[in-house]
Amino acid sequence: MLNVLLVSSKYMPEYSGSGFRAHNQYKRLCEKYPEISLKVLCGSETFNNIEDYEYDGLKVSRIAAKSLSLPGGGIMRRLALLRNFQKEVSKVHSYLKNLTPQPDVIHIFGKNYVTSAVIDFASKRNIPTIIELCNEMDSPYHFVPFPHRLWMETKFPPRSHIVAISEHLRDISLRGGVSGEKIWCRPNPVDEKKFFPVDEDTKMTMRKELTKFSGDYKLVTYIAKYKKTKNQEFLVDVVKALPEEYKLYLGGPIVDSGPKAKEDVAFYEKIVRRVKDEGLEQRVQVECGFVKNIDKFYQMADVYGFPTTYEGLGTPMLESIACGTPVIGVLIPGITDVWIKDGENGFVAAKSAEDFAGKIVEAAGFSKEKRKNESLKILNIAGTNVIDMEYYALLRKMAESR
Repeated sequence: MLNVLLVSSKYMPEYSGSGFRAHNQYKRLCEKYPEISLKVLCGSETFNNIEDYEYDGLKVSRIAAKSLSLPGGGIMRRLALLRNFQKEVSKVHSYLKNLTPQPDVIHIFGKNYVTSAVIDFASKRNIPTIIELCNEMDSPYHFVPFPHRLWMETKFPPRSHIVAISEHLRDISLRGGVSGEKIWCRPNPVDEKKFFPVDEDTKMTMRKELTKFSGDYKLVTYIAKYKKTKNQEFLVDVVKALPEEYKLYLGGPIVDSGPKAKEDVAFYEKIVRRVKDEGLEQRVQVECGFVKNIDKFYQMADVYGFPTTYEGLGTPMLESIACGTPVIGVLIPGITDVWIKDGENGFVAAKSAEDFAGKIVEAAGFSKEKRKNESLKILNIAGTNVIDMEYYALLRKMAESR
């Protein structure tokens, strides 16, 4: 058996993009390679409890044990943070010491107190560890406050390997002192069974099922968590610069608890108000909630808007192209300029509503043949058949290094 411990900073049912992708990835790996025995450990922002539960057939242990709320600032906030950190680290170490069998490989997604504790444990036990860099960050290393860094490991375990989902994150790792030999730079896998072009009749059926719009129109979609860095409000400006035939669908969840909950809720409410106040209700549909069938929202669109200003990779960009839907994004060095090929699978636009709108109109005219060819290109690079095989080889290599 190959005993793998998957560790995620957040995990379903709590919304987590990286946790959701990690879940799907290991569901596939366990089906393809039955010798993998998987356990899941996660932290949380939304929940604050210690619980064993099952999600989609996988057994999950959540450790969220913050006993103190964080005051606004100053020494009391610092002391509360230290207390919460120590409590979660202690609970994680206890969980890991009692874990039977011990993992052959640990695979970490995201960053929080739980992941910091796991890295410390893996370093001291010399357990091979894969650290997945899947979000925007300044440093690849995990947070350890003073004075804990006097006795906890702050660097990666001796037998570790970094998976960077973009060239941008690879460069951050290199600047942080990680050897290039220990970095695998690869995109998030795109599931060929879900993300592929559909015919016109299927597209129209999806639109009738999922949107409020009717008649002959061009559709722009964007699915993302409502927050300022995802920049949904910018698309409201863009749709005003587009011809009347263009409609916009915005969908995604709101994180309604945690440190930025009020800010995110206020951002969503502002978008809803603007659509109403500016007379755009016939052209813009705004929906809130976790989107399970995200493939349909790519497939039914003429163009996918991607105005986000802050990403680790931007997996929806790849998934949309795989569905034959061109992407219009703004420049994020090492990300959109790597994957969006102007005039082929979309455009990198300026941060102006007029330029963004012009690129949408141009991309909407891409031929079916071009869209299908671009789909094949992205799947040959980032399809699950390619990525999963390389992941399994890495897991075996890491396990055999013990």
